[in-house]
Amino acid sequence: MNIQSGMTAVLILVLIWLLVGYVYYQNETRKLFAATQKIEKQKLDINAEWARLQIEKSTLVANNRIEKVAREQLSMKMPDEEQILVITR
Repeated sequence: MNIQSGMTAVLILVLIWLLVGYVYYQNETRKLFAATQKIEKQKLDINAEWARLQIEKSTLVANNRIEKVAREQLSMKMPDEEQILVITR
């Protein structure tokens, strides 16, 4: 019965070790899943920001806006016809 008690104790220790390992890896899996979800949300936020910036860029580089800023803020104007010089070859 002494050998059987020793084997039982070893089996109990192995079972406890396996259960602790199982719980540990389940916890690690949950942590990794939460981190993955956080990164996915950041990715979505970054993509939304990029799309917003693309729209803003297209608005800022529109020719009519550039012309308006040139006229109003920089006091620029189109040159008169006699000020335009065309060079041909």
